[in-house]
Parts: sequence; C-alpha cells; structure tokens
Amino acid sequence: MAWAILVGVAPGFDAEMDRPALPETRSLRSEPAPGEALAKLLRETRGEVELSEVLDEVLADAVARLQTFNPRSVAPLALRQVAVGSNIRSSFAAEVRSRVWTTLRSGTELRVVRCLECEATRSRVEGDQIVITRGVTSLEALRALGEKLGVRAFLDVRFGFEPEEGLLELDFILFRSTNGEILWAETYRADDSTPMLLRSSDAPQTREGRLEDLEALLEGRPVFGYAATAGIMLMPYDDPVDGDIFGATAGFRLFERFGTDRKILFGLDLMGFVNFELLSGAVVSAAAWWIPLPSDLVSPELRVGGKAGAFIAGTEGNTTVFQLGAELLLRYRFGLYAYATYVLEAAYAGPNGNAQAKLGGLGTSVGLSFNW
Repeated sequence: MAWAILVGVAPGFDAEMDRPALPETRSLRSEPAPGEALAKLLRETRGEVELSEVLDEVLADAVARLQTFNPRSVAPLALRQVAVGSNIRSSFAAEVRSRVWTTLRSGTELRVVRCLECEATRSRVEGDQIVITRGVTSLEALRALGEKLGVRAFLDVRFGFEPEEGLLELDFILFRSTNGEILWAETYRADDSTPMLLRSSDAPQTREGRLEDLEALLEGRPVFGYAATAGIMLMPYDDPVDGDIFGATAGFRLFERFGTDRKILFGLDLMGFVNFELLSGAVVSAAAWWIPLPSDLVSPELRVGGKAGAFIAGTEGNTTVFQLGAELLLRYRFGLYAYATYVLEAAYAGPNGNAQAKLGGLGTSVGLSFNW
C-alpha cells in the first residue's frame, strides 16, 4: 500500500540541537489495540492510508497522554524543537510543529507558549572557525529562557519515516525547564497497516480509552450484544393430510463477543413458533457464530454459526432442534438470516388425531433481525 505523501531528502537530524536522548519506550501504538475496530473499518473501507492521517493519529494519542498531567506541573509549556529524519526534507519540521501546536491547543487545557528563541539559528566565531548552533544548547540557557517565557516544561519532538518499511515514528520527550528532569518520554510507531481514524482535534481519542478495552479482555469483562428477530420456519411433519407445518417466528437473542478482535460470538436464542391451526411452541437454543470476513463501514457483516436447542410445544411434540446457517448484518442495524434445521423425530398426533404422525427431518428458517 503506497503512502499518499512522498517525503523528500534533506540533511540529517539536527545533531547540534543537543537534545536529551530518548529512552527506547515502545508504545502500544506498535500493536493495534482491540478497541480500534472502528478505525480498522474506516481504513479498510478507504483502501488507503495517507501520511497526514497517520501523523494526526499519533499526535492525537500523544496529546491524550499529555492532558493527563497536572497542568500546574507542566503548563505553560513550550515546544523547544522538532527534529526530522535524514530522509525527510527539513521544511517538513514546520508542518509537524504546526500540527503539534494545533493539537495541543485544541485538544487539551494546557497553555502553550511559542518559543522563538528555541527556533533561532545563531553563529559565532571561535578562533578561525565559525560555529553555528540552533535553539538552546545548554541547561543554563534553557533555565534562563524558561524563566523569561514563564514556562514550566519544554517539549521535544522527533519525526522519522522509513519509506521502504512504510514506518512512521514520533518520539516525544517532556522535561522541566528548571533542571532538565524528564517528565515523560515515549515513542509512537505506525505504518500503512495500522488502523487510522480521522478525528477532530478538539476531541482526540484517548489511549486510555483503548486500554480500557484491552483491560476488559484481560479481566474477563463481557461485551454483550442483542438482537430481535422475526420470520418464518418450516417444521417437518409427516402427516399425510397437513404435511409440513409453516409458522411465523419472533425471537430475542443475547450474545457475548469473545477474542481480541471480537469476532467470536456465543449466546442464547429464544424464538416463538406459531401456526394457529396445527402447532405452536418455542425454540430455546444455545448458539455460536463466527465472523469469517473482514468488515468495513460499507459492506455487510457475515456471520456463520449454529444453534442447538429444544422445541417446546407442551405435552406432545417436544423435540430437539439443530440449526446451521448464516446471517448478513446490513449497515447498520438490520440483518437477514437463513438456517437449515434438523428436527429429531417426535410423536405429534396434531389436530387430526393421527397417532402415526411425527415431527422430524429437515426444515428451514428465514427472516429479518434488528441488532444493537
């Protein structure tokens, strides 16, 4: 999958900036979290991921983390520097800096101060050499600049991109303006297979929100779903007069989702069967479904599965019913279902009083569902 933006070639990282080294802190961003289902659906629907979308995604994650800090300890803060990789044109640093400012101002309550001195390039003559420096290069100058601007912390950002691997990396480091103490450092990675979700910067999706779903998996907290159904069902009946029995059905289902991708479903299915002239009863089943194909925001969701339960008609005609079939969930609530059924043989004289008549054999069930 190709990136929509090609980043040009420029000189290497601004090594002269003398920024503190970042620890190799691997973010959960490198492994798609279970709670990213909607993001994954959007990516698969679009069929492409643009570099700008990946950048917005990572910045939203980082800003969500920053807004968890006590404002009194880190704000006001200033963006000290933005460094870019050796294969990225240096002018792209201004794009990253602008996006960081916008995301911080729109997505958090933190006060942000622009640091012009942090972006300034200086030159001086030492002996017979001209020394060029950029930004703040000493702790003493950093402390004095922090006092001048009235900021409590500085933020450094490093942007890297590997075209061959399609890998984007953003390093963040937040440190005190008074003594350089590192308050937070993290590395975020994403590639063209990472689910993307376009967001408005005033409501960034929090990493904590994603972690909640992961914690739910680890702690075994259930994720439930519900469905109401209506349709028709054929009950195989060997009475020579009446033949097979067609009846209207209406039901309700409760299920739980399992797996890291929530594609395995187990539940209970209660369905009523009504033929006012011949037979009425209820089918109580345990059921399981599996979602074999990737879903997106446009295409229907296919579920295949089976149900096993009891048909309860009263004092006569009680039997066991097995069902195997598929359901197609349309966007976004309505669905269609079709099941082949097998009914174990059971005596049922019916209204004609035929003592030899029996329920049993192959039948079918089709209908509509409403899901939430």
